[in-house]
Amino acid sequence: MTRITPAEAVLLMPQSSLHGAPRNAEAERVAAMIAEARQARDRAMAERIRGFFHSLRSLLTTLRTRRETIEQLRAMSDRELADIGLTRGNITAAAVAATPVAANDQMDARAAA
Repeated sequence: MTRITPAEAVLLMPQSSLHGAPRNAEAERVAAMIAEARQARDRAMAERIRGFFHSLRSLLTTLRTRRETIEQLRAMSDRELADIGLTRGNITAAAVAATPVAANDQMDARAAA
């Protein structure tokens, strides 16, 4: 005669009574709510990550445009700069004014919280 081990006995039990707690309608509802909350959390996190990378790409594009503008203006002669109302001393300021970087508006909301 062979004996059944406790692990085998658990496997032979109906699924509803595994882990010692019978599954009922309330437990199913709670499990569904937890699963839904986890999915909502995951969607929100994915959206924040997408937003971060979108903002990063936008910032890098703006900074590249600014650098290219500065390089082009520095390549011009003093006469050409004077024709457009610039001097060598304000090339960087003109490029920064022409390519603004969006402010981090969320910082104010975080500080207020």
